[in-house]
Order: sequence, then structure tokens, then C-alpha cells
Amino acid sequence: MAEDGRVVVAWLRRAVLGLERAVDEINTLNVFPVADADTGTNMLVTLRAAARSAEEADRTEGPHAVARATVAGAVAGARGNSGVIVSQIMRGVAAQLGPDADLSAEGLATGLRNATSLVTSAVAEPIEGTILSVLRAAADGAGAALAGGGDLAACARTCADAAFDALLRTRDQLADNAAAGVVDAGGRGLLVLLDALVEVTAGAAAERPRFGRQIAPHVHVQVDTGHGHDHGHGEDPPRGPHADYEVMYLLPDATEAAATRLRGELQTFGDSVVVVAAADPDPVAVWSVHTHTTEPGRAIQAGLAHGKLRSIAVNVLQETGHTETPLQALLDAPRAIVALVSGDGAAELFASAGAEVIRCDRGMTHAELLAALHRFEGREVLLMPNGALPTPELLAVAARSRESGVLVTLLPTSSMVQAIAALSVHEPNGHAADDTYSMAEAAAGARCGSVVAVTEDALTILGPCGPGDYLGMVGGEVVVLEEDQYSAGEALAELLLATGGDLVTVLMGEAADGDFPDRVSAALRPDRPEVEVVGYTGGQSASVMEIGVE
Repeated sequence: MAEDGRVVVAWLRRAVLGLERAVDEINTLNVFPVADADTGTNMLVTLRAAARSAEEADRTEGPHAVARATVAGAVAGARGNSGVIVSQIMRGVAAQLGPDADLSAEGLATGLRNATSLVTSAVAEPIEGTILSVLRAAADGAGAALAGGGDLAACARTCADAAFDALLRTRDQLADNAAAGVVDAGGRGLLVLLDALVEVTAGAAAERPRFGRQIAPHVHVQVDTGHGHDHGHGEDPPRGPHADYEVMYLLPDATEAAATRLRGELQTFGDSVVVVAAADPDPVAVWSVHTHTTEPGRAIQAGLAHGKLRSIAVNVLQETGHTETPLQALLDAPRAIVALVSGDGAAELFASAGAEVIRCDRGMTHAELLAALHRFEGREVLLMPNGALPTPELLAVAARSRESGVLVTLLPTSSMVQAIAALSVHEPNGHAADDTYSMAEAAAGARCGSVVAVTEDALTILGPCGPGDYLGMVGGEVVVLEEDQYSAGEALAELLLATGGDLVTVLMGEAADGDFPDRVSAALRPDRPEVEVVGYTGGQSASVMEIGVE
């Protein structure tokens, strides 16, 4: 059993192992709201992200940082409807941790009760017979055990057993489950999570049966949505419009009122709408947004009305007959790291690092990229776009590619130097989901900019410029104006280092002077001896150099 101060970290680690064992079983049970056999996979990916974040915080910052890191990791790494809900369960429990990350019986009971409220308020149309029913029963069980004087182990065991009983009832509560003869997939995943806590706190959990399809000759389905609607015998609960796409993204720095408006708008043209926060808004928070819809572009546009978006993902929803093992197919399928690259040197650099290269020296259209990706049919592709196409066009290409049998995941690389940072942590033999998360995190952590030569007279925010001048650009904004490339590059590197960093990567274009990395290293050495400068010859024509800081 784990020490109190390490219960949550040990719990997450054990839950990941439990989900790895049960993921195919859970996926087979997945019939609601879409029978796409990915509930187990999504819960596993979400818990892995939470566990990784919690372990890193515990190691580098100490137990006091575990609660925040657990929720941040779960929200940022949430996959699918079930993953977003799991993030709120972890948020409810994490809020009850003590300063040493200790979890008490009272904290567990209160945390599960608060998690029930969070999930209920986050889901646009709460439906009984789902993970929500199982979560509520678990919270009630923990509360009853606490009232009876139970310690943490007793409360964990009682709430897991209550969840098991509630899970059995989901077969008769929801028409979709009853028709397929299954218990709820999300509820089954939650039981794995709760049994993992029992193992950590009490030493051993109860043996659970392996659930499968067992269609009863006659079932009576009584569905209570919590809104007073009785859907009667064998009748489906209210469902939204047919959903061809799953859309997810993060909306940072938004108020609760904005999130509520967004939830309501998404509900008018989508279903399975879930909008949740990583923390209580004070006055703003980071919100994770999920919906199924036939209009993915409209769903993204709705979010953009409330601020900038991060981690946008659009997946094609495909129902399955459950004859395959989706997680294993995902992990075992040959995957390719594909980079959009300009310049001979950059192409050679990325190829030597194991990436498949698509050249875009003269620009690229979404139609050209779609055609280029066709050769990866039947494979998973982690695509590093490197600023070659705007986000809406990339999302359209990814969706169309998935329809044609290429599973495209977009990595957030807006430049080739960000892609270099992502490739530095690539694990070809690791799990696809873990590898994607690590590469995306590395790319997001690399601040980048470029130095471009001025070709005509212009007026910038820093003043007029003309041929012979050099601009330092960050995110499309001019931040440096100098008369030579050395001064521009050094000034840009200093700006990027202003908020920290110890590694500067320089990708030199065809117009760059080859000794620039040595010169910028020498310029930084007196004040920043810890900074390492690494230079590569890219040969790109669009910029004199790209500079990244990690």
C-alpha cells in the first residue's frame, strides 16, 4: 500500500495498468452515444496523461504540486467524451488533497460528490445508465462508509462495490445498452479506476467478471434523464443530430459565462456536448470542449468567438461491429512521422531523424497535401505542418485523409525548429498516444521566430524598412528591425530567451551566413554561459533563419 502522500500518484499508475488490461473489453461495450469502440482507449490515454503529469510534478516540485498537475494533465490529455468526464472526476478528487497530496476518507467522499456535480453540470444532456449513474452511486457509497466511521480503504472498497452494482443496472437503464446486451462502457472504465484505488489503499480489490455482449430475450428499459422525462419501455433517450465528426479543443482564458454560452451554442447543432474546466474560474480558466457534429468547422468557429483555441482535433466517427481490437490496432499499426519541409538541408535533416518528408519549397495547397498523404493509406500519420498551411485547411485535410484510410494526427508545429524539438523526443517503438503527447508537449514548449530579409519598402510597428534591412518575426508580428542579419538574429534570440531557456536551435536558410550560430553563442556567453546554441543548414528560401528556444 502507498504512503498517504503518494496515494494519488500510485492510484493513477495502478489505474493505467488496470485500463491497459481492460481496454479491449471496455471498447467492446461501447455502444452509446456512438458505437465507435474507443471509450476504453480514450480513458486510457487521458489517465496516462494525468499520471505522467502527476509523477513529473511530484518528482520536480514536490507533493504540493500533484493536485494541480493531475488535473492539468487530465484536461490537456483528455480524449473523447469519456476522457473529458474522467478529467472532471480527477478534478473533484484532486481538489480534496492535502498539502502533502494525502487523500483522506472524507476527501474521497467529498471529492466524488463534487465530481458528480462537475460532470452533471458539464454534460449538456445528462443521461442515466451511463458513467454518470455509476459515479453517483460510487459517491453515495463512499459517503455511507464515511458516515459509518470507515477509513480511506473502507470508503474506497465500499464506493467501488456500489459502482459495480450501479454498473450492472446500466444494462437495463439505457435502451442502447439493453439492445446490445451490455453494461455501460464508461461506467466499466470508472470501475477499473475505483478498483485501482482499492488496490492501492487496501491491498487487493474484488474480482470482477469480464463483461461482454449478452442480449436478453426481454428487457424493460426505464430511462431517467434527471429532467423529469420518462422514456418508457424500450425507447431511446433523446439524441441530437447525426454526428459524423468528433471535435475537441482547449479554450484557454475564458470565463464561466463564456463557456456556458459556448455549451449552449454547440448543443444547437451537435450532441455529446461536454465543456469542462481545469480549475474553478478565477475569473477565467482553461476549458476542454467536446462535441459530436456534422459541422466541425462551425464547432471550431463557435469556440473562436470566445478566444484563441489550442489542441484542436477533428476525428471522423465510424461505428464498428466490435470485431477488432481498436487499441491494439492503434498501437500496432505502422505509423509515420511526416514533416512538411522546405530546403534541401532541412529535408536531409528530417529524413535522417526518421521523418518522412513532403517538400513544400514553393508553398502547398490543401489539395496537394491530401494527395501527398494518400501514399500512407492504412497507416497512422503524425503530421508536422510547420506553418505550411493555415489551421482550417489542415483540419479539412486531416478529416478527408481519415475518411480515405489515413489516420492523421496533427502536431502543433508552426515552424521547422519546433518540429526539430518534437523529433528530439520521438520514440518510434513507444505507444502511439504517448509518443504523440510527448512530441506535442516538446513542440509547444519551444518558442520560435524567424529572421526574414526585407525586399521592398514597408512600414512596420518598429518603423519604416526597406531592402537591406532584416526583420525578426514571432507569430506573424514584427519584433525586431535591424540593418544586418547578425544583429537581427541576436536580438531575436535574446527576446526568445527573455522568459527562460537553455537551448537555442538555429535553422539557417540559403541566405544565412554559416557562422551565425558561433557568433550568437559568443554574444550570449558572457551573460548566459548555460545556453547551448545548435546550428543546422536548412537551405529554406522563405527565411534567412529560424530560431527556436527550449
